[in-house]
Amino acid sequence: MSQAGMPTRGVDIARINGTMKTAFSIVFWIVSLTPSSLGLGPKPQSQTAKGTVSPIWRLDLRSVGFTGFEPKQETWGLHLRPNPLCFSDSKVLIATFITREEVTTLARRKRTAEPLPLRLHGIFMDADAGKVEATKEWPITRPRGGIIAAGDGKFAVVAPALIALHSPSLELVKDLKLSSVQQSDLWDFHSSPSGKSIVAEYHTPEAYFQWIDTNSLTPRPVSIDTVLFSISDNEVAVRHNPYVKPQGFLEEVLIRTGDDPWRTICYVPAGRVGNCGRPQFLSNDVLALLMPHRFSLLPRTGGDEFSKVSFPDDEWLDRPFYPSSDGKRFAVTVWKHEGGSAFFDVSSHSVLKRIVVYDIPKRQEVYAFDAKSLNVKSASGVALSPDGSRLALLTEGVVQVYQLLFGQKDAVDAKGMSLGNGRPR
Repeated sequence: MSQAGMPTRGVDIARINGTMKTAFSIVFWIVSLTPSSLGLGPKPQSQTAKGTVSPIWRLDLRSVGFTGFEPKQETWGLHLRPNPLCFSDSKVLIATFITREEVTTLARRKRTAEPLPLRLHGIFMDADAGKVEATKEWPITRPRGGIIAAGDGKFAVVAPALIALHSPSLELVKDLKLSSVQQSDLWDFHSSPSGKSIVAEYHTPEAYFQWIDTNSLTPRPVSIDTVLFSISDNEVAVRHNPYVKPQGFLEEVLIRTGDDPWRTICYVPAGRVGNCGRPQFLSNDVLALLMPHRFSLLPRTGGDEFSKVSFPDDEWLDRPFYPSSDGKRFAVTVWKHEGGSAFFDVSSHSVLKRIVVYDIPKRQEVYAFDAKSLNVKSASGVALSPDGSRLALLTEGVVQVYQLLFGQKDAVDAKGMSLGNGRPR
């Protein structure tokens, strides 16, 4: 009889249990060391940095005038939708939103057909404590606009009628007013990761472009033969997908400086299986190529991809990435599609699944924020501080800031992770 009062039937149960535990440990150890498929190495959810589930501060923008105003219908011919969050420097976080002025006088009430004045609001917050340090408003002509950090604490207001550069003390430095024709033709403003360059995109419906140095606000014509492009401070990357008879479509990503010859960064011949992806500069030196379920990183000088990440088919990269202005880190929002029916022709909607922060020099995924743990389903704005040490999130009118610690083992366990070998969960 065993100690528990059960017969052993001639078998040493303790020995069997010990053998099974040893075998299980060996199998677990082998599996844990088995490299996953090519991609950016994942950090298991249990390794997510401590303290990231709780923000260091949060601010409800309703306390400073946010109303949740959204245009009732799409503004035709204007795609301008800047990120509503940006760090102008390590100490200042800026949030923007648009309001429509309420009818308060009888005279205005009688003019019901007259569009009500629109205002772009800038909320300037202490990035350390979340205290509102200042607010500023700008009248705008159409319900689009925002703020782009321009370096050294400066920022540029981009609106359908102008670009206005401001000092760190919120004083107007200079502005660039668009002509009535340009306002009518304007489609979007594209900024470099540092905010030091802006490309204005116009459609007539033929597209034409202006390259604008943010510090001088001096525009110059620039030739870009596609609307699928991204810019750094001095270069443009474009994606081409022409049809070549009889093979079919080829795909290529090209890059150039000024009017220099184009350089090929990625090329998939016609008739071959594969895609380059949509280009996005993460810095002046690194280019990302985005696909719905994967992305890769490569140097802007060309050559082999040094990082590659693949996601499951039910996870989508619906939004551009959010780089830090020093070019060392970037945040990725990962989405899942819910609802929808092909049979009833009902579209699905995107729900935030998680936010992942990657470190380029270390080639590691260093932080992962689970949306369910954060109790959020959307992200209308995401921004990293200039050095990537903080992440700001805007959801349903509430700003939340999370501290991303550096160099602490209990904060980030990067063992086995690399921007080159691994598959995100």
